[in-house]
Amino acid sequence: MAPRILLIGGSPKHFRAAKAAGLEVVYCQFPDAFKPEYGPLVAGAVLADYTDWDTFRPLAEAAHRAWGFTAVVSLTEPGLDPAGRVRDLLGLGGPSYEVSHRFTDKYVMRRRLAEVADPDVPAIGAEVLTDRESLAAFGARHGYPFIVKPGAGTASFGVHRVDGPGDVDEVFAAITCQRDIADHPFLGQYDLDEYVMEEYVDGTLYSAEAFSFAGRHTVLAITEAVTLEGTVVHAGHAIPARLDTSAVAEVARMIPAFLDALGYADGPSHTEFKFSPRGPVVIESQNRVGGALINEMVRVVHGVDMQKLTMAWPHGGVAPITAAPPAAGAAASWLVVAEPGEILEIAGVDGVSADPATVGIDLGGAAPGDVVRSLDGSWDGLGHVAVRAADTTAAIEFSQAKVADIKVRTRAVEE
Repeated sequence: MAPRILLIGGSPKHFRAAKAAGLEVVYCQFPDAFKPEYGPLVAGAVLADYTDWDTFRPLAEAAHRAWGFTAVVSLTEPGLDPAGRVRDLLGLGGPSYEVSHRFTDKYVMRRRLAEVADPDVPAIGAEVLTDRESLAAFGARHGYPFIVKPGAGTASFGVHRVDGPGDVDEVFAAITCQRDIADHPFLGQYDLDEYVMEEYVDGTLYSAEAFSFAGRHTVLAITEAVTLEGTVVHAGHAIPARLDTSAVAEVARMIPAFLDALGYADGPSHTEFKFSPRGPVVIESQNRVGGALINEMVRVVHGVDMQKLTMAWPHGGVAPITAAPPAAGAAASWLVVAEPGEILEIAGVDGVSADPATVGIDLGGAAPGDVVRSLDGSWDGLGHVAVRAADTTAAIEFSQAKVADIKVRTRAVEE
């Protein structure tokens, strides 16, 4: 019998990655996200709210007795902490809950970096938002602009820039409204009670796609993000980032020091950073593979499938990678957006898919009848299209052109 993993969250692409690594999957998913066609792809399934530990704990124990999985994997943000809890409970290898939570809670990460005080990982000021006055006090202590964002979550949702004292009331009102949102499709997976205030770091956003092999960390690729003007939404991602060799070397020093500071020893990581006068500064990090088709781009540019690697590593099915394979060309993904409203038609996908330069299309199952929200975060786009090209600049331009070939027709929804 093939080794088995407990996969918390995820989708068929993760089943395929596990199968490619010679594994069987015991799948845990929210009941309303499980589809009948998943049944033949898995050895067993647990349908439950896996973010509720009191509910999930006895089910995880029962699943272990029934199916005998030997590792726990999650490549989706809400599943990372539950995966750590199950590893702790059953004595399985991999990141503990304590280590995982240093990634999933942004203030816990900041506090940990301040405690470790590693000069290779510059720390920035950060505090938890308590009330309107705490916003004003943070600006007085650390200066403007500064950033306020949810302590948990991803995809740029709920991120605010406070440019001066005059913005305090508006930002606090916006946060208060966000805490009351009940109909966003992803908010049930995240807690918006806690917001974190952080010093602002200017410049281009990058991310390091890394993998940790028993405490040895290898940066496999550096991704450059393209932010929509006037927003915090990262519409584009491109590999390799347009950085000189000295900047790449700085990242290669900083990322292992950062992962060591968080106590992370095994598995994938996606660490966002910007360059400051003190060197690269971590903005946030996730102990998973990055979204926006980053895995597909790392695979075509550097020849490493990070999802397959994540599945295979806990079972000794792969040797450690000691250095990133050289880049073969470039790749970029771009966010597909549409006017807010009900989707009437999505056209052009087949043509884009047929182009041999297309690396991947992920529209998240969007279909006529779905509702497009206003673009407040990457979540509110329909998904991404990734393409390959000779160099990074060409890849970014080509990804935008391919997205323009996809036509999404909507009609306004009456309030």
